[in-house]
Amino acid sequence: MRKTRVLVVDDDQLLRQLVTDQLTRSGFEAAAAASGEEALAALQASDYDVALLDIRMAGMSGLDALREIRQLDDPPEVIMLTADTSLGTGLEAMRYGAYDYLTKPATLDEMEALIRKADEKRRLVRQNAGLRAAVRAPQAEDALPALVYASEAMKGLVTLAETAARLDSTVIITGESGTGKDVLARFIHQRSARGDAPMITVNCGALPESLFESEFFGHERGAFTGAAGLKRGLIEAADGSTLFLDEVGELPAAVQVKLLHLLEQGHYRRVGSTRDRAADVRVIAATNRNLAQDVQQQRFRADLFYRLNVISLHVPPLRERREDIPALVEHFLALYRTRFGRPALALAPDAERRLAAYDWPGNVRELRNTLERAAALTTGDTLAAEQLLLPGARASAPAGAQAVAPHAPPTLEELERQHILRVLSEQGGNRERAAAVLGISTRTLYRKLREYEGGPQADTSAAS
Repeated sequence: MRKTRVLVVDDDQLLRQLVTDQLTRSGFEAAAAASGEEALAALQASDYDVALLDIRMAGMSGLDALREIRQLDDPPEVIMLTADTSLGTGLEAMRYGAYDYLTKPATLDEMEALIRKADEKRRLVRQNAGLRAAVRAPQAEDALPALVYASEAMKGLVTLAETAARLDSTVIITGESGTGKDVLARFIHQRSARGDAPMITVNCGALPESLFESEFFGHERGAFTGAAGLKRGLIEAADGSTLFLDEVGELPAAVQVKLLHLLEQGHYRRVGSTRDRAADVRVIAATNRNLAQDVQQQRFRADLFYRLNVISLHVPPLRERREDIPALVEHFLALYRTRFGRPALALAPDAERRLAAYDWPGNVRELRNTLERAAALTTGDTLAAEQLLLPGARASAPAGAQAVAPHAPPTLEELERQHILRVLSEQGGNRERAAAVLGISTRTLYRKLREYEGGPQADTSAAS
């Protein structure tokens, strides 16, 4: 875990050295500066959490130095040291932005307690600023599914994951696409000492390479054309928490080098900056690629692979743990009973057999999408095998009717359209009630309906 970085600023050499040594023995990472000018130079070069700043110093006074420090990007919290026992000097410093003040001579216990409070405040401020700048607040529909299983293979994996959660080591999760690697990552994070903070997720395959460093590490104002202001990166948002790197095998080579430096040193730099910044980040990575093979073919750095591969967890494909299918089916149906307002929603026996026999190349994700599509498109409460629209399924036809090729699966837009029109019909055409059932605003529903009016018309009675 990270150590609080403290800069002790005092022109009294004996006191400066004494305080620095005491803080170091108490577990802080402490450094010293003999003047306000030295302090500003140190803060320009590196990142400190808290500065202990003497008010009366030769040259630049403590208050003048405080004003300059408060103008820095991401300044440390400042605790003023004063020999003046009256309240006036300390209160004046707090008006200029000091976190608090201590009257000399302060005991080590007093100093430690105040430093830890100041550090906690700065950590929360930085984390909140990073989250606002870098992360979209998750919506209900974005929530990851629960870790649902019944097989012995998954029971063993969950036991290993619980052990990994208690440690603070880097974890790499492997497995085919759709197996639930992201779900396992959140399970580990939520059971770790960092679980109270939000986990920051980065899809390494979704960010354009030209923007990756800026999104990942942030950038300074003027770092490149178009950088009109400071940008906090995802690393900063994840400070004190967990950074989940999905599809880590897609990381650009330049970012691989910088990520390795972060994992080994705990420091990083924003694009366009010469200042090292500390980050206390636990990394969980996931990939559906064979990274060991990528290392051999020089598509992935060997040193980064070994640094990520401290704890390795493999999620087996769904076809190798078919005992989990009934539990997953029931879990997803419970979601759709609530979402679609159909408490009796269930599978017909032929549908259960079809789900159990299918090989699920898309794994849990494909199972979930299959059930959601069937629930959205059907009006009855019992889902039959032909309504699952799985490859190899055959729709039943009346006796004597000519067999026809099954229709191609509808697009996502068409599924959404049919679902909205069905809900609107169920609510008797009342758009306000339909919007509430759908979980969208009335304005959004009106916009959707206007779009549908411009395209092929649907029979709302059939959709119901």
